[in-house]
Amino acid sequence: MAMAQIELSDVTAVELVDSLPLVRRADPHNLPFFDGAFDFAFTAHLDDALFPWRVVEEMERTVRRGGFCVVAVDECGGDDVREIARLFLKSKLVDVANVTLEGSKMISILLKVQDFKT
Repeated sequence: MAMAQIELSDVTAVELVDSLPLVRRADPHNLPFFDGAFDFAFTAHLDDALFPWRVVEEMERTVRRGGFCVVAVDECGGDDVREIARLFLKSKLVDVANVTLEGSKMISILLKVQDFKT
């Protein structure tokens, strides 16, 4: 499995519908996990979210300080990337890269969760 190749031994995936055994049903606007439960969070569906700012809040809440959030979005310009990064109130922009995800050209935005107080 690809996750084992990059040394990820414990992965929790969520989606609005069950896709057992690998994906558990949860609302990304209100994740059922403790604060700081994860080292890493990823979404390629921020643009589909009803309230993108709320999904970002939940990503930052559930990722430990020093952990990372990654957002993949359709190809866009620097202004759009900065607008997305500004949603992350507790994180610092680390990297932006062109990537191909499932055959689609996208932008990957990497942010590191900081110890900011809001």
